[in-house]
Amino acid sequence: MRNPNRQAAKRRAVESEGSDTILIYNSSNGATEQYAEWISKALDCDVMKYSRGKLGYASMYQNIIFGSWIRGGEITRYNMLRANLVNFGIENNNLIVFATGIIKPSDEYTAYVKSLNGCKQLPEGCFHLLPGRYDPSGCKSADRLALKAMGDRIFTPLSKEEISAARDRFKVGYDGVEIETIKPIIEKVLEFRQ
Repeated sequence: MRNPNRQAAKRRAVESEGSDTILIYNSSNGATEQYAEWISKALDCDVMKYSRGKLGYASMYQNIIFGSWIRGGEITRYNMLRANLVNFGIENNNLIVFATGIIKPSDEYTAYVKSLNGCKQLPEGCFHLLPGRYDPSGCKSADRLALKAMGDRIFTPLSKEEISAARDRFKVGYDGVEIETIKPIIEKVLEFRQ
């Protein structure tokens, strides 16, 4: 069966000079959405809020940026894209993944999140942990229950100091969103475009 998105990509390449990059994002507290706005503006790329039914649109782009937030070490909604890379015909396209969270992105924690989410195969410079945002008063009841159910598992493999800092951020809130942190993502996409 023909993939209509592949046919659309061929037509688009002939008919217009559209963007070669799409940014797909999933946001809960607004941090990932803010990064998506900044990145799309800097790269003049297409942006799409995560929708399971529309993930196939990624096949029309050479560069795919996926951004979401971390819950218990898991990059929410990323598994659906990762599981369908071959089905969408994008397993050889350039994929950059970024995830937001309240845990400081140390080398050890970054390696843990990459491993847990099947991102080890991503080339150098294609995986980024960015400081996120958390407001305990705005936390959805489902997220609150999920956090409670995960217990200390969400703090794997953090040191005692990092666990203490993360617990404080869960209690009082946190906003580490900074525009400067997107610079490596921008540079990587520009490198792909050369």
